[in-house]
Amino acid sequence: MPRSVDHDARKSALARAVWTLVARGGLESVSLRSVATEAGVSMGRVQYYFATKDDLLLHSLDHAHRRMESRILERAEEAGGNVRNVLVTILDELLGEHPETRDAIRVHAFFAARAADNESMAAVLTDGDDEILALAVAVVAQAKAAGRVGPDVDPEHDGYALFTLARGLGSDVALYGAPIDRARKTLEHFIRRVAPAE
Repeated sequence: MPRSVDHDARKSALARAVWTLVARGGLESVSLRSVATEAGVSMGRVQYYFATKDDLLLHSLDHAHRRMESRILERAEEAGGNVRNVLVTILDELLGEHPETRDAIRVHAFFAARAADNESMAAVLTDGDDEILALAVAVVAQAKAAGRVGPDVDPEHDGYALFTLARGLGSDVALYGAPIDRARKTLEHFIRRVAPAE
């Protein structure tokens, strides 16, 4: 009787090999052959799952997103259901303090220029963005409704600014080596302006 094969586990192992290579030598170090070597499997196995390097990187990026979501959920549970604290947790993860998140941001940048012409690529790159943006808008709206911010604060515009600020700061950290502490203080400064704690 043939053994059952856990294809998801095999693909996850290849994704982990990709992130090991990216962390060690950057995107240039990733090829189907180098991933096979790192994962300790045959080149044929890698090609069975991924026809191209782009396919492999996109899967690895999706895998990184799932791991980021797990970290966020773990941290969000500590927030005790406070919506503002959940948002702060998500935005803090986007800053790229975790090494895997930093590498994911670098891979995002690698694909960003080509995503406009590739729907599947764009779907991976923007996965979850609408939900985070909606949460940011809702948190700013709550602060405004409670009278904790000035009349110039606009939930739609400032919620969007908050989300894009976190992403931009994460790129600054991951791509240009900006200090994570400065990025975090900048984000906290803006959050206090548009969505201060109760």
